[in-house]
Amino acid sequence: MSLPELQHRLMEAIFDRDKREAAAILVKSHGALDAVQRVGIYRNSVHGILLQYLGSLYPVCQQLLGEAFFEAASDRYIDQSPPTRPFLAEYGAGFAAFLLQHPSLSGMPWIADVAHLEWARHQAWNAVNQAPSDFAQLAGLDEVQQESLTLHTPNSACLLQSDYAIHAVWLAHQPEDHSEKLLLERIELQQPTTVLVWRTGRRLQQVLLSQSEWAFLTAIQQRVTFPELAEQFQEQLPALLMTAIRQGWLLSFE
Repeated sequence: MSLPELQHRLMEAIFDRDKREAAAILVKSHGALDAVQRVGIYRNSVHGILLQYLGSLYPVCQQLLGEAFFEAASDRYIDQSPPTRPFLAEYGAGFAAFLLQHPSLSGMPWIADVAHLEWARHQAWNAVNQAPSDFAQLAGLDEVQQESLTLHTPNSACLLQSDYAIHAVWLAHQPEDHSEKLLLERIELQQPTTVLVWRTGRRLQQVLLSQSEWAFLTAIQQRVTFPELAEQFQEQLPALLMTAIRQGWLLSFE
């Protein structure tokens, strides 16, 4: 048996309990441990690392579900969706979709939306850095330049929309005091929410958006030109533009 085939058989055993015995044929017993137990050690080690990692990605979901349920669900997710790339920071993107389909959570779809929010925070933290533009230069653009002008949110920016109060739920599980923070039992879950997540320097930012702010930033991310923005938002545009620049929601233009 070739080395790649041997590695593939062992990897299958790590992510599929039913294949441990088949893989154990390729492993020698040692001391008090038989071959199946030795394969199990590798499986437990890999799963333990990934369980720890998912817990660090989705701490609010872990609090909402409880450690035992979260660990069992995560263990099942790892078996169904093992890592396919060596860069660990890319793993876990499908966890929210997995939670949405989990039979025990069929009546709580908002938990999957909280997971989407936590993944967005993870993505923002790992986004490529970007040099800001000098927005004072906008005043010097002529009409021809304005015709093709597009504005850009930070590379780290992620817009989320949910039918549930995911921002309030996330905030309720943070240790820091905040003027908007409510106890979980006081939150009205059936509350549509629009959220922006982005990073400034080494700090993650997360804010609720109004419907007009959401529509404006969505148009920005769709690369709508400045004249089209003016037509769509009309008298709202100056205020939206100034707020977005001041808050750091816009970082560059071209």
